[in-house]
Amino acid sequence: MGEIIITKTKNLEYLQFNKLLEFQNEIIHAYTLKTFNFGLDKNEENRKESFNIIAKTFNVNEEDIIKAKQTHTDNVLEIKNQELNLNDIDGLITSKQDKVLTISFADCIDLMIYDPKEKVIANVHSGWKGTTKKIAQKTVYKMIKDYNCKPKNIICCIGPALRKDHFLVNEDVVRIFENEFKDYCKNNDIIEKTDFTNEKGVQYKIDTILINKLMLKEIGLLDKNIIDSNICTMCSNEKFHSCRMEGKSFKKNLGIIMLK
Repeated sequence: MGEIIITKTKNLEYLQFNKLLEFQNEIIHAYTLKTFNFGLDKNEENRKESFNIIAKTFNVNEEDIIKAKQTHTDNVLEIKNQELNLNDIDGLITSKQDKVLTISFADCIDLMIYDPKEKVIANVHSGWKGTTKKIAQKTVYKMIKDYNCKPKNIICCIGPALRKDHFLVNEDVVRIFENEFKDYCKNNDIIEKTDFTNEKGVQYKIDTILINKLMLKEIGLLDKNIIDSNICTMCSNEKFHSCRMEGKSFKKNLGIIMLK
């Protein structure tokens, strides 16, 4: 737990990365815990209350909270003003101050990204589909192209997510990963055949966290700047929401980052 700290306020408990706290005069960031029954769900009133708590906790304007409508795409949107169409967006980037980039999670990977030199932030939702679509790399490429960012300066923090031991998939999903990541899958740690079976046959474990790390390194991010929370949402379901543990009634954790 040396990479993170947990802060508890009156209405909210949240995780922060020590690396990003080095820049706390420049950015706000947080990954929410499920204490106080906090978590995004489908009820509109509950969602409004959740964002009201976020606004009060971090002293930000509620109208500046950007809420992406995620659908497991590789679409990354640059926030320049107050974009109205946030449908089918799974990554947000901005260099604008006071724009609160929020992405929700319940097992998928949160990639919280900051370039302290160019003052650019990004918040990315990378589930297994987003991972195979390489949304992590596409976000960084966009930062390079549109904001003159250099990979060596970019910091990426990986939030709580479903880890390899619990990421059980069937052979059809394994084949997608093998096709997309031929070189990566030569690494014996990526895919592991299990003794488990279901009606579709043998199941496999896939390390999507490691794949995202390898993708980031491949485009030039430094090892020291890729920081992993090392928390599994399923193992730590008492603290974080997990779709696989909670089923259809699951709520979502919220990843938050903002330039001051």
